[in-house]
This record gives sequence, C-alpha cells and structure tokens, in this order.
Amino acid sequence: MKNYLALSILCVASVAGAQQQAGGREAFLRQQAYAEMQRVTSQVDTLQSNFDDLQRRVSQVERGSNTRTLQAEIDALKATVAELRRELANQRGEIVKDLSGRLAKMLPPAPPSPRPTQKVVVSGPTSTYTVVSGDSLYLVASAFNTTVAKLRELNGLKNDNLRIGQKLIVPAN
Repeated sequence: MKNYLALSILCVASVAGAQQQAGGREAFLRQQAYAEMQRVTSQVDTLQSNFDDLQRRVSQVERGSNTRTLQAEIDALKATVAELRRELANQRGEIVKDLSGRLAKMLPPAPPSPRPTQKVVVSGPTSTYTVVSGDSLYLVASAFNTTVAKLRELNGLKNDNLRIGQKLIVPAN
C-alpha cells in the first residue's frame, strides 16, 4: 500500500516537475496536490494500521481456546477486517480517480498526430519550384512542359489546390 502511494506521489511530482511552464498557478496546483496527497496518505496509513491491528487480534484469538465466545469475537473481527478492506479498496479507487483528473489537468495537450506522407517515386531529373500568388497547377505544368496529372503524381497531390510558398517537385528543363 505504501509503495502504491509513494509511486502515486512520485508520479504527481514528476509530472509537475516536467512541466515547462512556470508560474504562480502551476506552483499553487503542485502545492495543493502535494498537500492533498499527504492528507490521503495519512488516511490510508491509519486504515492500514487498523487493518494490521485487527489481523493481529484475529490471530491471537484463533490461537486461544475454541469457546463460542471466542468464535463470536473472531467472526466480529473478520467482519471488521472485511469492511476495512472494502473501505481501503474504495479509497484506492478515489485516489486513482483524483490523481488521474489532476494529471490530466497538469499535462499539456497531446500534439496532433502527423499526417501520413505518401512516398513518390521520381524518375528523371527534377527541380523544386515555389508557388507564388496567381499560380495554378495548370500554369506550373505549362511552364515546365509537363501535365497537371504528372505534377500531381510527382508531388502526391490529391487535388489541384496550391498554397503560396508551397514547394513543388517539377521536371527539370
């Protein structure tokens, strides 16, 4: 249990430390998260201590005589242990949920995934042309004595749209 909490605290601390943005808000959130983790750790330690104590008591009673009174005590202790286990499991779930939410707020958004590039096999000598204002695929094809279809193929274009500053592979003259 303590290893689990230590790992959780380390996770929060490493994420907080890995943040590139520094400022009052981030420092406040880290401080708040640390204080909350200390509070939760204290509660879990108390539960664990109670749990260990009850298990010790059950073992002592089981080693004693087998009277009905002792059996009733054993059953009551076992019920308490089971309740503590449920409470501990609930607290673990709450800790995980809370940490997940806090980590999600602290982490920067994931960068968009790169677009897949299409490999184009170019045969023959080529050069690069930079699109300027007023260019169209037809005008560029005419200037380099080729076809619009060939330019689309060389550059992996799906349509005839061009952007100013776009680099095009064109057949060398």
